[in-house]
Parts: sequence; structure tokens; C-alpha cells
Amino acid sequence: MPTVLLTSGTTWTVPADLDKTVNVTVTAIGGGGGGGRSGDAANRCGAGGAGGGGWSQSSISLSGITTAYYSIGSKGSGATSSAAAGSNGGQTWFNKSTNAAPTIATDGVVANGGTGGNPSKSAIAGGLGAAGGATSGAIGTTIYAGGAGGDGGSPNANGSTGGGGGGSAGSSLGTGGAGGIGGSGTSNGSGGGGGGGVASAGSNAAINTSPSAGANGGTGTSSTAGGTGGASSTTGNGTAGNAGSNGSGGGGGGGISTNTTTVFTAGAGGAGGAGTEFSLTVGTTAGSGGGGGGGGGGINANTTSTGGVGGPAGNYGGGGGGGGGTDSGTSGNGGDGAQGAIIITYTALGSGRFLQFFPI
Repeated sequence: MPTVLLTSGTTWTVPADLDKTVNVTVTAIGGGGGGGRSGDAANRCGAGGAGGGGWSQSSISLSGITTAYYSIGSKGSGATSSAAAGSNGGQTWFNKSTNAAPTIATDGVVANGGTGGNPSKSAIAGGLGAAGGATSGAIGTTIYAGGAGGDGGSPNANGSTGGGGGGSAGSSLGTGGAGGIGGSGTSNGSGGGGGGGVASAGSNAAINTSPSAGANGGTGTSSTAGGTGGASSTTGNGTAGNAGSNGSGGGGGGGISTNTTTVFTAGAGGAGGAGTEFSLTVGTTAGSGGGGGGGGGGINANTTSTGGVGGPAGNYGGGGGGGGGTDSGTSGNGGDGAQGAIIITYTALGSGRFLQFFPI
């Protein structure tokens, strides 16, 4: 059955080979939110990861229809200013009847965007992870929420902990996986949380460990493992988390805790994996993406340090990872979310039909 992907534009011309006696399946993925960035003042904790976009699907009759209308949810941008939240992802919709979001599932689908991650403005409380694209207000015969972003790390004393992982988009497997929490407890320079995968949540970074490695991302389709977390360091830069694949989450960046006069940077979060659950007619794949890993936290006793950047989300609809905190330097930027998408599967004329011959 032909399967097409829509990622831009506003109208879809019904293909000439589409069999209008058979309903089409339309799937919408909302845009993912962008990760937060913490303040640049002394002892800031990690920022919160962003929520992934929601997922909606309907079986729709296109009898009598030549042109349908749609809107693709924009990605949320990761925060690039001190103590700022990431922006929200946009709503994705498809409507066979009018150029507006549908109100009933027989006309189309609506999938809501994920929310941007929050900054940490405190030495003892990490930024909160954001909500995924909500089912409230969504339209479809099957609806799933996006995964929530993970919280930034919250130490018992002065901070500089890792950011939370971004949540994955909802998918055919269900509600998106949540991002993992940045390293917490009596820790400084802790790792970032793992990004959520479409099949499971990202892992939390280690508790009461200074410095600590980043956490692993959640699993994707076909039980694909998430990206592994980056290594921590007491003598140099932290290692970046590894990217996910097949809708799995990116690994969190490794934290740093040094005692030198050199400025070092904590590890960046790994990118979320692009979704692959739909096989497209053009020969590629697409689907719901995993969340980006959280950036690692950084502390340096003798000079400033830099928090790790949150990982970008996977296409389509994943949430960006939160940036890591710092002791007295620059916090890490939040990771960008991924835009939404529409995927349409239809029956082609003549598909599955045959001629029966009889002997003369």
C-alpha cells in the first residue's frame, strides 16, 4: 500500500491512483518542544527536558474529495538565553473538508505539540521537565500523548547538575517515553538524563556521584537500544552522549568535576533517533522520534566551567534535552525539538484485485 510523508505545505492533492472506495489511514505527529537552559550564576542545577509531540490516527473516507488541507506542527527551539524556557512545539492537523483543524475524527486528525522545558533558577532545584503533547483537544480514533521531559538534577546542596532528557513523541506503540532525570543527590558535575524512546523511558543519571556519567536513552522500535551516556571527567571535558536510532532516545552528556585553572565543558546530550515505523513508498522510513539526551553538569573548583548542551530531538516530534548547569560559568543551551509530520497510507486502484479465468 502506498505511504506518503508530509512535512511542509498546506494542501494535499488526492493521488489519481487512490482507490476512494477504501478508507485511507492518516497519522499526525505533533511538534516536539525545545529544552530549557538554566541560569549562568553560581551553582545552577540542570534544566528540564521538553515534552514530545502527541500522536493521532484516523481511518478516513476521501470519497468525492480532490484536495485535503493540513498544517505541520513546528519544532520548539531550545533555550539559548540564561534562565529561559524552551519554546513549545506546534499542533499538527489534517482535514479532508475545510482549511482548519477538524473537530471530528471522520474529517481528520489533530495531534498536539509538546511543551518547552523549564530552566533552573536555584542552587538546589533542577528545572522541571515539560508535558508531552496532550490528548485533551486531540482528534482521532486512536490518540496517544507525547512523552514528558525529564527534570533537571536537584542536589541536596549547591548544584551544577545535568539536564533532563527530552520525551519521545507518541507512536503506534502508545504514549511516548519520558526523558530521564539529570543526576541528583549529593552530587556536582553530574550527568544528563537519557532521552525517552518510543518504547521506553530514558534512564536517570546516577545519584550521589560526583562527577557522574550520562544516562542511557530509552529503547525505540524493534527494541532498539537508546544511545549510551557520555563518560564523566575529573581532568578535562565530559564526553557527549551517543545518538539514538529507530526512535530511541539520545544518551545524556557526561558531567565534569575538575580542580584546575583551565575551563572545561561538560558533555553534550546525544541526539534522539529518527522514527522508522512507517515504510514510505519512496523507499525510506519515517515515524515518531526519540528525545534528546540532557547535557551534563559542570563544576570546577579553581575557575569557571560550562554546562553541556542538551541533545536535539529525533524526527518526528521528539522533545529536546535540557541544558546542563554550571558552578559559576555558562550553562548549556537547550536542545531543539523536532517538527511534526503527517503520514498517509492508502490503497491503490487495482491493488489486491485479480481476474478469474474459466476453461472454455
